[in-house]
Amino acid sequence: MQVVFSKNLGYCSGVKRAIELAEANAPDVCTFGELTHNEWVIRSLEAKGIKVAHTASEITASKVIIRSHGVGKDDYDAIVATGKQVIDATCPFVRKIHEIVKEHYDNGFHIVIVGDREHPEVKGINGMCGGTATIISSEDELEAVYEYEKACFVSQTTVPAKIYANIVKKINKDRLKTVEIFDTICYTTMVRQEEAENLARKCTVILVLGSTKSKNTKMLFDICKNILSRTFLIDCLNELKKIKFSPDDMVGVLAGASTPMELIMEVKSYMSQNVGEVFVSDELKAGVEESLVSYREGKRVKGKVISADDKGIRLSIGGKYDGIIYANEVNIDEPYNPSDFPEGMEIEAIITGKKDADTDCIPLSKRRVDLIKEGDKIVDSIREGQVFEVIASSDTKGGLLARLGTYTVFVPASQVKEVGFPKDLKVYVKKKLRLTALEIDDNRHKIIASQKKVLEAERKEREEIFWANVVPNVVVSGTVKRIASFGAFVSVDGFDCLAHIVDLSWNHIKTADEVLKIGETYDFLVLSVDREKGHVSLGYKQLQPHPFTLAMQKYPVGSVVSGKVVSIVQFGAFVQLEPGIEGLVHVSEASHSFIKNMNEVVKIGDTVDVKVLAIDEPTRRITLSIKACLPEEPQPAEVKKELTDEEREERNKKFSNRPKKSERKPKEDDESHKEWNEESSNNPFADLLKNLNIDENPTENSENK
Repeated sequence: MQVVFSKNLGYCSGVKRAIELAEANAPDVCTFGELTHNEWVIRSLEAKGIKVAHTASEITASKVIIRSHGVGKDDYDAIVATGKQVIDATCPFVRKIHEIVKEHYDNGFHIVIVGDREHPEVKGINGMCGGTATIISSEDELEAVYEYEKACFVSQTTVPAKIYANIVKKINKDRLKTVEIFDTICYTTMVRQEEAENLARKCTVILVLGSTKSKNTKMLFDICKNILSRTFLIDCLNELKKIKFSPDDMVGVLAGASTPMELIMEVKSYMSQNVGEVFVSDELKAGVEESLVSYREGKRVKGKVISADDKGIRLSIGGKYDGIIYANEVNIDEPYNPSDFPEGMEIEAIITGKKDADTDCIPLSKRRVDLIKEGDKIVDSIREGQVFEVIASSDTKGGLLARLGTYTVFVPASQVKEVGFPKDLKVYVKKKLRLTALEIDDNRHKIIASQKKVLEAERKEREEIFWANVVPNVVVSGTVKRIASFGAFVSVDGFDCLAHIVDLSWNHIKTADEVLKIGETYDFLVLSVDREKGHVSLGYKQLQPHPFTLAMQKYPVGSVVSGKVVSIVQFGAFVQLEPGIEGLVHVSEASHSFIKNMNEVVKIGDTVDVKVLAIDEPTRRITLSIKACLPEEPQPAEVKKELTDEEREERNKKFSNRPKKSERKPKEDDESHKEWNEESSNNPFADLLKNLNIDENPTENSENK
């Protein structure tokens, strides 16, 4: 029978840091909530005087540790209000979630948390948005989210990646005005879950070490149980002794992030003595050796100088053997000077190998410790998410490797690009990477980092600058990326904008490439902006002179130009002077003679000479005349008709039979022959005057008045 231990066992970095802080500050310290979900660890801490406070009022110690799960804002404020010294051991992954939730909650987003609503981590996250979050654990619960316009999705760090991915896939983004989704699953958790799945497919029995109260331990158990029925959760050695193994079994051993190394060692020892051959990871081997061997290679020790000479420095490091630092392992760059190291001086060094037979001492290196300290300075500066740069040294299965001081930096493939996975990691080797730390393991000197987070942050910063500056009526510079039937897509500061075909030219065009060329850069006018939809409409023609403006200069009033008849209407004909420029010839300006229909003069397609009579700039109308270009039509002279002899004789006969005017007798009723006099009865004016007494001498008469 074979027993295989997984590579990642025991405390995660967050839990380990919290426990170390608690032990370092014991006994006058308490933890806010249980530091980890493992009964053995809790009992061990209690034995050291470290108590647990579940509310701020229960805090009696002078110091209080906030566990790696973190707490909400109200709880944090209540803890600070006690006046006790606060030691915040919140996991960096969890703290990042808190920052995301607070920022988006303040910006009007409704927070959605995927996880276990009873888990302290989820309660702490919910506390960053006033307890208003919607907490779900499956896609079936998504319906409650759609009543909000803006939603921000985050997950508990220990949620199975597949479950979260499935929920994200099922989100109906059309029902939300704005949605932002963040990948907040702890990378260590993801790796352990992948290891659990792979081990369960290879083995016949799986042992998951940890407490039933531990969420991440239970998650590992569920993953394996779904694949392999013979999966057991072991929280103490007695549980292991109840299992019956077969000689043909291949046993896989996993452990949760809160499982103490003591339980792992007990299981390993039991399996070695009672079951069969045991295969363990290098990390587990190192843990065993460290617990059994005093002079393990790589271990850091402190010692006092016994003597110093040209060969090196001899140190007292305790135990059976002394240590020796050879001259070339003393300083990083400075030359070694024995006088700089007097007897009794304390030096910190690192064990570099087994006992040297010549000197009977353990070989040490101060230089490597100094390098570690320099690396520690760099690492300390990046613990809170600051961006740092490294050169990728090589690619490996699942990601890229680099060095930062004495730390190995691992960038998972999923964290190299902003979107998706790189097809070929080799193209990043020897290239500079801009990273932010996801997890720092000081014991193993390993950093898990992400370039994706940096790129996302830079993109959001660019977006804020973009939306602040790209507003209607502003001129921007953009590069044409591709042509579509309805227009052109233009990149402005890395953002895709649309220039519709109707906004590219004042003249009618069939395709955008009649005006714009792919890869070329042009100036555009911002026509409209919709930040919520991410749409920006651009115009190109609006920055170009209108053809009518040019036509006014080219065809001034009074000029004669040749044009083509393009359409005929009832009141006249439209003549095209050039593409996009047309003028109207009114029917009254078509000919010197009266015409009823323009078709009597011109046909569509005819080329005619016209004279510009008027230009109306506001309405962009041009009045033309055809007749003004034509010569005046002469009026026909009056021709007297010569009479024939017969016609002349007939006319003379006609007039010779008429009586003379003096001989004509008036008709009885014809009074035209009567003379006018004052007394004529038909003279109304005379009738009015006849009774008036009119003085014949008006002058004299007027003087007598």
